Amino acid sequence: MGFFELFSTALAGFYALIPSYGLAIILLTLAVRLLLLPLSIKQTKSMREMQAIQPEIKRLQAKHKGDRQKMNEELMALYKEHGVNPFGGCLPLLMQFPVLIGLFYVIREPLKYMGEVVESSALADGLREIPVQINSFLGIHLNCTAGNTLSGTIEGEGTARALAESCGSGLVAALPYLLLVLAMGFTTYYQQKQMQKSTPKSPQAQQMQMITRIMPLMLMVFSFNFPAGVVVYWVTTNLWTIVQQRIILAAHPPVAVGAGGGAVLPKKDKGGKTPATAKAGKPDSSKASPNGGKQPAGAASKPHPSSKKKRKK
Repeated sequence: MGFFELFSTALAGFYALIPSYGLAIILLTLAVRLLLLPLSIKQTKSMREMQAIQPEIKRLQAKHKGDRQKMNEELMALYKEHGVNPFGGCLPLLMQFPVLIGLFYVIREPLKYMGEVVESSALADGLREIPVQINSFLGIHLNCTAGNTLSGTIEGEGTARALAESCGSGLVAALPYLLLVLAMGFTTYYQQKQMQKSTPKSPQAQQMQMITRIMPLMLMVFSFNFPAGVVVYWVTTNLWTIVQQRIILAAHPPVAVGAGGGAVLPKKDKGGKTPATAKAGKPDSSKASPNGGKQPAGAASKPHPSSKKKRKK
């Protein structure tokens, strides 16, 4: 079974459970997100560990300020020692692109990629007999694009022409598709910003900020010519990710961050226990003086030796 046939088979299977092409795409989205869930959890744990080693990162940056190559080598060694991936935030996003490409071709020409396994399925039969009705979902047509609807382009013959005509033409007809594209761009930006807020400051984080600004705009430009079914997949993915990140970040709260921007990791005593004063970040004044840091009785009444000499004069 080829790469595209895998997606057409999955869609046909979900359509057999719930006879709605749009819901089949959403169920496929949820299945993909569940498969990527362990990776997302690992990414969040790596991010929290990144916060904990911030003081050491700052120390290495100061130590090798004039030697960028040496600094990068030691940073990579530090990341490896703690199992941290500084670019882990990009990985779940990059994992979406193969699915995005697969859905793009399958939704654009679904019957082309339905092999022997699903050529007689309910979805395949519906796409042959009533393609316009099958592609209808919540007032839009999953095969239409914002670009073609806005321009009113109608290409092809037979079924292809009927599908193109069902998209309509002009700004009013394209408005639902344009709103879907805007929703995709906003949710992409929001879920990246959500993760960025919990990421400690570092050179890699600054690069991620640039990606956060560019990626939503780039995807909106691409999705302008994506079938609406692909954009539905992407919006569903973003909404899932936003909720998932909120839950995972709550389950893995950030470490305490000190004034220098790094994690406060109190030193442990010989018994391996953390002193209560260290946890509070206050010095133990009782160890500095036998009387628990208090001034001895009568100390205030004794004049300084130098004052006696001045009186004699």
